[in-house]
Amino acid sequence: MSIDIGQTFSDMAQVAGQSLEEGGAAIGSGISKVLNNNKQSLAELAQARVDSEINDEDFANELAREQLIVEAEMIALEIASKAAVQKAVNGAMDVLTKAVAAAI
Repeated sequence: MSIDIGQTFSDMAQVAGQSLEEGGAAIGSGISKVLNNNKQSLAELAQARVDSEINDEDFANELAREQLIVEAEMIALEIASKAAVQKAVNGAMDVLTKAVAAAI
């Protein structure tokens, strides 16, 4: 199977944006910018899992590393507080994880 990375990233940005808006943060285009900055590495990671090049444990470890990178970039852009950013990024990464699981 394959994964529609374009749609997945759109869904990730939407979930993260909604999470931050619920927390009262003004986000603008920051979330999309950060996700797009990391799109290639996240897409490669997702495709590697879908193609069984890596197992669930390696995928989870690499996804956790990518999550920290996205969180750091969002905090650096002062999109929102660290707690709000962590919640938003958790939601976005959950979307990616579910998309990969559906494609396997």
